[in-house]
Amino acid sequence: MDDQQAVARGKELVQQALAVMSPKPTPKQDGRYGAGTCLADSSSTDRHQVHISYEFKGVPGSAGRQLVRQVRDAWVALGYKFQDSTSDGDWSDPRTSVHMRTESDDYWMTMGNSVTNETTGEGVAYIIVTSPCYVPKPASGSPSPSS
Repeated sequence: MDDQQAVARGKELVQQALAVMSPKPTPKQDGRYGAGTCLADSSSTDRHQVHISYEFKGVPGSAGRQLVRQVRDAWVALGYKFQDSTSDGDWSDPRTSVHMRTESDDYWMTMGNSVTNETTGEGVAYIIVTSPCYVPKPASGSPSPSS
């Protein structure tokens, strides 16, 4: 895969999540976005990895858990797998998250809700998508490394 394909797949996973959310949030790009060096192999610049993260605006913080659960249910229906035993967290806790991955292409996704105001329980919902590490294919029309 190349960097554009990896980013496109990451965006597709974010769109799948957004499609099932109600109330509909406004995604705001947050933090790292796009292709960069593979975090698991920081000594090499040959392998890349895509990171996409969004914070969701326009949704009451108290609805964050609801959004997390909606996305979790959609991801389970699509056959994505839980990554750890805490993925189906304590739904009574206002801070909850799910950690899942696609088996077909090994993308990792986290959908979560954090609390920013302990008194009101208001918070922020967010999504993070990370691709597997890959050696990018040259863009079409580019000379191959052996040329």
